[in-house]
Amino acid sequence: MRRTDDKKNIIILMLDTARADDVYDDHALHTLNYLTRNGTNYVHAISPGAWTATSHASLFTNNLVSNIRQVSKNFFGRNSIDLWFANIKFLNDNQETLASKLSRHGYYSTLFSNNPFLTSFTNLALGFNKVYDLWLYTNTKYVSGFAEKLLFLAKKAPENKEKIYKLVNAISRLIPSRLLDRAYINSRKRLYETVAKFDGSSKLDKGASDINRVLNRYLAEDYSYLPQFIFVNYMEPHEHYPVRSPIPTPDKWLHLSGVSRLSESDLEKLHDGYKRRLRYLDGAVGKTIAIMKKHGLLDNAVLVVTSDHGQFFGEHGMLYHSLFPYEEQTHVPLLAVNFENGRLIKTKEVVDNTVNITSLYDSVLGIASGKDAMLNGNLKTPRHVFSEHTGLMDGSDEMLLKLLKSRSTYASRIYAAKENYNMPATAIYHNNLKMIHYFGRKQDELYDLAEDKREEENLIQSSRFEAHAMLNGYAAVKKNN
Repeated sequence: MRRTDDKKNIIILMLDTARADDVYDDHALHTLNYLTRNGTNYVHAISPGAWTATSHASLFTNNLVSNIRQVSKNFFGRNSIDLWFANIKFLNDNQETLASKLSRHGYYSTLFSNNPFLTSFTNLALGFNKVYDLWLYTNTKYVSGFAEKLLFLAKKAPENKEKIYKLVNAISRLIPSRLLDRAYINSRKRLYETVAKFDGSSKLDKGASDINRVLNRYLAEDYSYLPQFIFVNYMEPHEHYPVRSPIPTPDKWLHLSGVSRLSESDLEKLHDGYKRRLRYLDGAVGKTIAIMKKHGLLDNAVLVVTSDHGQFFGEHGMLYHSLFPYEEQTHVPLLAVNFENGRLIKTKEVVDNTVNITSLYDSVLGIASGKDAMLNGNLKTPRHVFSEHTGLMDGSDEMLLKLLKSRSTYASRIYAAKENYNMPATAIYHNNLKMIHYFGRKQDELYDLAEDKREEENLIQSSRFEAHAMLNGYAAVKKNN
């Protein structure tokens, strides 16, 4: 059975935490390489935010991250965040989203999510007709029966967090000061290793197989043959990587605070594990596309592959993400492929202009309304492009660090590191120039990406006129957004 209307199905495959260079430079990624060669490749696409909630909120609402209060508030504050975000809302309850707008164009919207931030709990699923919260069981499937316990703890932890932290602090006072640092670090390491075990860190699959299984069932049993908007979030590139022994401690704050710096060999291990996950995900994406083709979803469709942010592996002294907006975090893949009569239209376009993935919002609506026939090089490329780090997403232990930092040198150093990275920083792009603006908290940086892709030579002192013009462009867009 096939649809008889001419509206294109719209499919967005979000490869959570995939950075552009590792996608574009790895010839073992056969599915993604094929799409890159034959579709439209935006070679300098930029994520709007530094972590999942910020980028998705921006994409779904067409707003700057800093203009969305729920995702740009100070999460590194007393009781400002809860375990797993089960009781926090990243959008207002009445927020209009891309999915809700598409419903007015006759689309049925379905979300397949393996990310606990992108879920019906947090309002990032607003507007979707059907939501598959796959993350809960995928992230715990390696430990039998843990899913229900985790959900219970996630919902109850916020109200008890202060009591728990005060109890931990009271117990810590019984530990001699000379032993407290060791006890604190050992407890952090055990906690992170336990989370990694539950998360299946030694496994290649972090839910892509579950997505394909549920997607196949949905298309076989529940597909209504209305025009479809399908959004898929895969978590394979996210941290807790399959690495060879000895396994580096996955706590990024030990590294960023200097308490326990990872060696170059350790960082290389983590990066290699990340690449292994990307290669596994590439095969899973190929299966996703095959499932969609089998059920007729690609008879008339636009397929987008992108990411919400990248990942650091020691570059600029950083690890993972939700940090300052250098290219390893901001530069993401963006591929658009169009299908007609079940066949891929080989546009074979390469777009060099800097674009933000939030620009997909207008382009997707243009396709849904019939204004645009396909998504290719016509994606909006504004004069200025922005990626905003509005502060840390990692604030759940702020209270405990405050309680311990007067007696634990290590807790004090981790707290100081978190305070440092909690400062806002916005990347502003214009032509080949990129400015990182720290809002007066530290010296701004300016790079010519055409000559300095690694962002090593700060031109801010010699190019103040250009920097001032870029700041004015950011202020104008922020005011009118």
